[in-house]
Amino acid sequence: MKRLVLALLFAAALLGRAASAQTARQVAVTFDDLPSTHGDLARTRDLNLRLLASLKRNGVPAVGFVNESRLYRRGEMDARTALLAAWLDAGHELGNHTFSHILIDRHTLEEYKEDVMRGETVTRMLLGERGRRLRYFRHTQLRTGPTEEYRRGLSGFLRGRGYTVAPVTIDNQEWVFADVYARAIARGDRATMKRVGDAYVPFMESVFDFFERLSVETFGREVRQTLLLHANEINADYFDALATMMKRRGYSFITLEEALKDPAYSLPEAQSKTGLSWIHRWRLAKGLELKMEPREPDWLAELHRAGARRSN
Repeated sequence: MKRLVLALLFAAALLGRAASAQTARQVAVTFDDLPSTHGDLARTRDLNLRLLASLKRNGVPAVGFVNESRLYRRGEMDARTALLAAWLDAGHELGNHTFSHILIDRHTLEEYKEDVMRGETVTRMLLGERGRRLRYFRHTQLRTGPTEEYRRGLSGFLRGRGYTVAPVTIDNQEWVFADVYARAIARGDRATMKRVGDAYVPFMESVFDFFERLSVETFGREVRQTLLLHANEINADYFDALATMMKRRGYSFITLEEALKDPAYSLPEAQSKTGLSWIHRWRLAKGLELKMEPREPDWLAELHRAGARRSN
C-alpha cells in the first residue's frame, strides 16, 4: 500500500512538472506585409480591423511589419496610414519590412539598403508621434543575404540604423493557405473557403508540434517562440481559432522584446540562401542536420499553382 501511494505521488509529481512545462510555453506573434497585400482598400480595412479585434479578444501583443509601398495608392494614403496608426493605438508595435518587399537575391546590397531606408518614413513618423522609436526589422522572405559577405554587410547596416532583427522560429506555409483562401473569396467560392479554413488551424498545429520537438532536440528545451503570420483574410477569419489552439498547447502571449531575451537568440546562425526558421539556422551552425518541416497538403499546393497560372 505504501509503495502504491509513493508511486501515485511520483506520477502526480511528473504530471505536475509536465503541466508546468506546458504552461511555461511562450510565443511572440508577428504579422508581415502590413497594411496587407490586397489592392482593395475596403478589404484591407476590413481585415485589419478584424485582426485587431481578434488580438484584443485574445490578449495578444503583436508586431506588424510594414511595406510602406502598400500605402501609396491614389487618394487612399491617409486611409491606409490610419490603419497602421490603429495598430499602434491598440498597443501593438510596428517594424520595417522594407519599402517594396524587395527580393534580396535579385538586388545588390546597396539597393537593398536603399529599400530599407525608404521603408522607414511613415512608420518612423507614426511611432515618433507617440513617443516611440522604430526598432525592429524583418527580412523579406526571411532571407538574410545570398552570400556571407552580403549578410554581414546588411547586418552591420541594420545595426547602424538602430534595428534589432526580428527572427522567426515558427515559420510555416500560411501564405499558401492565404493565397488560395483570398482567391476563393474573390470568386465567391464558399466551398473552397471552408475546405481551406478547415485545414488551416490543424496544419498550423502540426507546425507548432514540429518546432517544439525540434527545439527540444536542439537545445534540450523549448525556446520562446516567434511566430510568423501575415496580415490577410484567412487570419482575420481564423486568428481566434489559432489563438485557442496555442492556448490549448499551453502558450502565453509575450512581446517580441520578451521573446528575444531567450539566450537562444544570441547564438550564431548559419548562412542560408533560403528563408528558414532560426531553429534550423542554429542547428546548421551547430553542425546538426536540417529536418523537413510540415508542408501544405497536396490538394492545396495544386490550387495555389493553378491560381498562379491563371494570374500569369
